[in-house]
Amino acid sequence: MNEVGPRGQQARLWISWLVVSVLLGYGVAQTVITAAKLFTS
Repeated sequence: MNEVGPRGQQARLWISWLVVSVLLGYGVAQTVITAAKLFTS
């Protein structure tokens, strides 16, 4: 087993949260844009 130190674990956790946040933000942005198009047409 490749033992990763607490620092590496922390970095991996941070990166995964960053990816989740970006994807959520993108989804919300797309939803808002779509809603805006629907309501302004």
